[in-house]
Amino acid sequence: MGKRSIPDSWRVGVLFSDTGVTAAVERTQRHGTLLAIEEINAAGGIAGRKIEPVVLDPASTPRLYRDQAEHLLDVERVPVIFGCYMSSTRKAVLPVVEARKALLFYPTLYEGFEYSRSCIYTGACPNQNSVQLVNYLTAHYGKRLFIVGSNYVYPYESNRIIADLYLQSGGTVLHEMYVPLAVDEIDMDEVIAQIRRTQPDVIYSTVVGDGIARFYEAYRAAGFDPATMPIASQSTSEAEIAQMNPGIAEGHIGVSPYFAAIDTPANHRFVAAFRRRFGADAVIAAAAEAAYFQVHLYAAALARAESDRAQDLLPQLYEVEVDAPQGRIRIERDNNHTHLWPKVGRVTAAGQFDLVYDPKTRVRPDPYMLEYRLDAPAADGLPVAGL
Repeated sequence: MGKRSIPDSWRVGVLFSDTGVTAAVERTQRHGTLLAIEEINAAGGIAGRKIEPVVLDPASTPRLYRDQAEHLLDVERVPVIFGCYMSSTRKAVLPVVEARKALLFYPTLYEGFEYSRSCIYTGACPNQNSVQLVNYLTAHYGKRLFIVGSNYVYPYESNRIIADLYLQSGGTVLHEMYVPLAVDEIDMDEVIAQIRRTQPDVIYSTVVGDGIARFYEAYRAAGFDPATMPIASQSTSEAEIAQMNPGIAEGHIGVSPYFAAIDTPANHRFVAAFRRRFGADAVIAAAAEAAYFQVHLYAAALARAESDRAQDLLPQLYEVEVDAPQGRIRIERDNNHTHLWPKVGRVTAAGQFDLVYDPKTRVRPDPYMLEYRLDAPAADGLPVAGL
């Protein structure tokens, strides 16, 4: 019997939008993915083979994500996909990936309350951002909350969690409303009128995509003051702020495991490499950082497994840690989510985030919110290798 031939490369799918309502942030995810692949290949690849990306543009459209995932798995024969931003797109892709026993790496914060053996979740889940955000907001601004979001699954679920946490803290939800994903269909006058009527202490926004800039610009035009009534958001990152006129987002609040302005040697190296590759003005956000480090996680597991089949990769993914720009990270065996380093930031005039709360604690993912404490978000209790 002849010796089985070995492919020349490890082929992977890259499924981030270059067009559509979430293209601004998804381009940063594609950039982070490609940068990591290029770094790994420059160092010799894995087991003597380079990683070969097959890149498609699903145009921020769930149906296209599903169709292109089928193409990647059935025609291109890739066993692993790095991709998706909105939860609606992840939910479109997951059944395709699960049916073929492939693997999706998903680098975006999301609403939690999900597990798939076929998905590695590298963005924050609610106990890694919502808990920290509510603790900070109720301590520094007040407990009267106004909620506004885009009309799809992530905003509904994230808003439900934030509302519940506010109620647990003794707060009140004054009003909740939703706007279309399509920017030209959003009636911002109605949103501003409701904010003016209710006069909340904090506005929690899960508006996504191009609607974010429009909302912040309408807020500024209305004359509201972020010092006394900020917009707080998990979905507003440096990528969306870059779409706004200078200073529009200044003073507003964000929460994330990663901000581009983190002052650590590991992050300085990442930012420098990113901007060398994609330009001095390239925007870097949490979604880009997660897209970057998840490729390095994949590579570390691949080096141990020497196989890119999900059944071989998964056991090794649970055994490795990598040095991400935010800190040392790992995958939780029980739920396929990532141990992350949450922090709260305030937007500066330059469109970056100054840290206003950084416990310097790695938090174990609890996507079903079973073990969290609102008064004391817990560390993961594990030693952080290399620190």
